Amino acid sequence: MAWEETPKPIFFERNTMSSIEAADVKKICLACEAGAGSSLMVKNSLIKKAKKAGLEVEIVHSPATQIPSDADIVVTHQGLAGVAKQSAPDNAVLIQYIMFMNDPSLNKLIKDLAEGNTITST
Repeated sequence: MAWEETPKPIFFERNTMSSIEAADVKKICLACEAGAGSSLMVKNSLIKKAKKAGLEVEIVHSPATQIPSDADIVVTHQGLAGVAKQSAPDNAVLIQYIMFMNDPSLNKLIKDLAEGNTITST
C-alpha cells in the first residue's frame, strides 16, 4: 500500500499588510474582548490624543468579534489580533498594541495621522 501525504489545510491571512492614507481615515475601532474596562481606557486615551493633535476622526470600541464594517483602522491588543483579523473589514488596517497606556504603536498611529502619513498594518 503506497503512502499518500495528507493535504495540509490552507489558511488565508486577512489584513496582512493593508495600508491607508491618513486623509482617508474616518473611523478607528478599538477592538477588545468584552467592550469595557481596559479597552475603554485605551479608547479615551486615543480620543484625547487625537483631539490634542487636531484630528477629526471617529473613535469607537467594540468586541473583536463585532468590528463595524466601516472601520478604516482596527486597533487591538496583540493577544486579540487573530480574532480581530477575522472580523475586520478586508481593507481595514490592523494596529496591534501591547501596553494599555502609552504604547509606542498607539503613539505612532496618532503621530502618523497628524502628519498625514500612510498608516500600515503592524
